[in-house]
Amino acid sequence: MSGGALVPLGDDRVRPAPNGPAGPLNAGGVPKLNPVSGVPMSGAPVSGASMPGLVRPGQQQPPLGAGTVYGGVEPAQPQRQVARPRRLRPFQRLRAGMHGVSRGALQQIEVPGTSSGLLLGRDGNKAPVLVRMFRDEPTRLSLIGGLWAARVTVFRALAMGARVVVFTNQPSEWQGFGRWATGRDDRVAVMSGERPVTVGATATSPALMLYDVGLHGAQQPPALGPWQTQLTVLRQLTAYGFPSVQASNMIFLQRLASGEAYAAASVLQLTSETVNLLQVMRDDMMAVLGGQADRYLWLNPTDVESGQFGAARR
Repeated sequence: MSGGALVPLGDDRVRPAPNGPAGPLNAGGVPKLNPVSGVPMSGAPVSGASMPGLVRPGQQQPPLGAGTVYGGVEPAQPQRQVARPRRLRPFQRLRAGMHGVSRGALQQIEVPGTSSGLLLGRDGNKAPVLVRMFRDEPTRLSLIGGLWAARVTVFRALAMGARVVVFTNQPSEWQGFGRWATGRDDRVAVMSGERPVTVGATATSPALMLYDVGLHGAQQPPALGPWQTQLTVLRQLTAYGFPSVQASNMIFLQRLASGEAYAAASVLQLTSETVNLLQVMRDDMMAVLGGQADRYLWLNPTDVESGQFGAARR
């Protein structure tokens, strides 16, 4: 076969290639091929005499000839040589089932957080609100709210792989928090009052230092480095807490009383509309001020958070 044309058996002549474009078939139709016999194909119908076995209406089926497939006699098949199977070396038995892992090995497993930010809640359009709590530069935050919001924030920071140090005047409120949240004792440290500490931090294991030490906030703010964040919790906003608020890159606020709202307006230069909104938020809501955008969100506590921390409250 040469050039794509068909050549009848026993004919050594090379047939010219059929006319028409080469390549794949078009959707518009099927190209015609030259017949094998070399006789041009006509458009006349095929007569019955030219096709043995074709039965016209009213004719009887002729007897099937011997030696045909229709006669029940198949052509002789060449004898096939059956290959003998080769013996393979047996594999070791698969050991499936329970496998024990030591506690020390499990403690080596860490799940790093994503760089997109901490999921703090959802806004009025149910869109997620992400906060860059950890950055490659020192970060200071303030939370004007209660213990419930502080616990939820720390719990979600732990999910990002953070190591947490809590400085508090009431250590009993945080006792056992790290063991419950992570199953480990080296992720959360609870300190009574303020004291100097050193906490290493990386992009995959940032550090959060929470100060819940009263109305003044931290009296001796720590020297921060990259991926280290200070979170000051002010359970009530007064003029004593203004320095901590003014030094913050971002402020989280739960619902404020009237006096707190006007105090926040004086230190943060808030509009009257914002002052009114801060006083009517629900217990499970939070306002985020700073970062060139003010956001109002619902914390949407999970079943685990609600079961451990109770209902949302200030």
